[in-house]
Amino acid sequence: MKANAPFSLIIITGLLLIILIPLTCRAEVKARLDRQVIGIDETVRLFIEADGARNTISDVDTSALEKDFSILSRSSSSNFQIVNGSAKASKIWTLEIEAKQVGNFTIPPFTVGGEKSNPLSLQVTDAAPDPAPGQGNLRDVILEVNPEMDTPAYLQGQITISVKLYLKEHLRLNNASLEDPDIKHAIIQKLGDDRNYKVNKGSVNYQVIERKYAVIAEEGDKITVPPLHFQAVSLESDNRSSGGNPFFNRFSNRGRQLRAKSQELTIALTPIPAEFNGKIWLPARELEIIEDQNNLTDLKIGEPLTRVIQIEALGLTAEQLPELEIETPPGGKIYLDQPELKTLVDNGKLLHAVKRQSLAFIPARTGTFTLPAIKIKWWDVINNRQRLASLPERVINVIANGKANPTTAVLAAPGNTTQKKPDLNPATANAIKNANQSWQTNGQLWQTISAILLFLWLITLLLWYRSMRSRQLSLAIRGKTEPLRPAADLKGIKNACLKHDPRTAQQAILAWAAATWPKNAPVNLKTIALKLKDQALAEVFDNLEKALYSPADHSAWDGEKVWSELADKLKPEAPAETVGQIDKNRLPPL
Repeated sequence: MKANAPFSLIIITGLLLIILIPLTCRAEVKARLDRQVIGIDETVRLFIEADGARNTISDVDTSALEKDFSILSRSSSSNFQIVNGSAKASKIWTLEIEAKQVGNFTIPPFTVGGEKSNPLSLQVTDAAPDPAPGQGNLRDVILEVNPEMDTPAYLQGQITISVKLYLKEHLRLNNASLEDPDIKHAIIQKLGDDRNYKVNKGSVNYQVIERKYAVIAEEGDKITVPPLHFQAVSLESDNRSSGGNPFFNRFSNRGRQLRAKSQELTIALTPIPAEFNGKIWLPARELEIIEDQNNLTDLKIGEPLTRVIQIEALGLTAEQLPELEIETPPGGKIYLDQPELKTLVDNGKLLHAVKRQSLAFIPARTGTFTLPAIKIKWWDVINNRQRLASLPERVINVIANGKANPTTAVLAAPGNTTQKKPDLNPATANAIKNANQSWQTNGQLWQTISAILLFLWLITLLLWYRSMRSRQLSLAIRGKTEPLRPAADLKGIKNACLKHDPRTAQQAILAWAAATWPKNAPVNLKTIALKLKDQALAEVFDNLEKALYSPADHSAWDGEKVWSELADKLKPEAPAETVGQIDKNRLPPL
């Protein structure tokens, strides 16, 4: 047995030499693109394979690409196979590249171990090519931005734009991100939640994520929406990249960069019509002035009449609504409270502005007071004409706090007279004397009571005035220091996380943010993380958005872990915007 050992070793060594001989004899370098025509906003994958001995090369020189292309990512892998006694070793480099400009390009050969690959041709167009018949899966992602207008696009009026992201059905995405519009000299507010639905476009089934934004241009004769960008990594196997070639199927399971860019959108603005003669330009669909029900018409002097007046408009923000112009009637005073401002969204389509103003009217004299009508001129964008919103005048009757009972008879004071008085019997004389004394006593009593009432009224008026001043100061201080405490919204976030529902969790977090920052509510999770200045929170939100863009993979999202990380970060004591705070810089004065 020991004598046969050297012989067996020789046989094994010989077999290994026979197997390895083809690896040293064969030498070939191949290159391939997964597409030959792309849009300027798309990426393409470049594959370089070195067979045989070339697999010992650690890297390949791709510097020749950098003139016309940006290399977004690169990876490599080695492969060894034995088929029917033949061994094959190879090394594959995979590059994700993006063209720097439109045009026809030739990708030069790559040299690996003294061998060169074949050159490649690539056409880059202004936009991604439309799917050809029978090749409907050419475009994985499409990003479109379009205006949605049924009225003229007036300066400082609401303009709605729609952002639609088309994702090829069943795509699994990672690290997905979609920009929000950034428009100069304009106010932008997201309208409602994202819509999700499916459509067939160019014989391809797409899942659509649609967002709508309200844009209010502050100045100029046009607005320009720059191209928006979407990027993600596709985790789904794509047979298109193989072209039916089993060789290229080996790298189709790797993550592939997906990018999409919308076209630039320019919208011409309609200027303020010459026939509008209002003090403040208010282009709206509807505008009305409402007063809370208060039918009081009679007041006592010094008694306040409280009025609550509300202005509501569709297609404007609350900050655009004007200050109430209220004339003070002679003989009275008007005290205005701080207005309450709120901008809502109606049916995910229209901005709904609300301005609520409380005021107190205090008469300082008796008589009739006429509180003038309140009028606001505005522009009807639907019918393209000027209209007038008004609140009718009110007539108030003011009486004194108290009145003395009028005497029904006046008795002459005793004194000399030429007229002879009739003789009175003792009983009658005593009755008249007692009545006279009673009237004198009552007169003195009413004078005393009137003086006391006047004194008490003055004290009441002083205390009320100080109370009003204190209330206004309290509101002003509370507006600067009192944070909103949306603790209730945390329950919605917690429930959604524990149910592993990323979509509902996103909506609950945005609702929490809207309550925390009511005057400038964040429109996405990234903005919330920036406001809180928390990088760890940004990563949590990033993972949440990844789950949203990969609907087929919601099970991979660990809601319990997310809630454990959010519970301490989204406390009710989180930085809050103030109640009653008014951003006066959002629109320039007209």
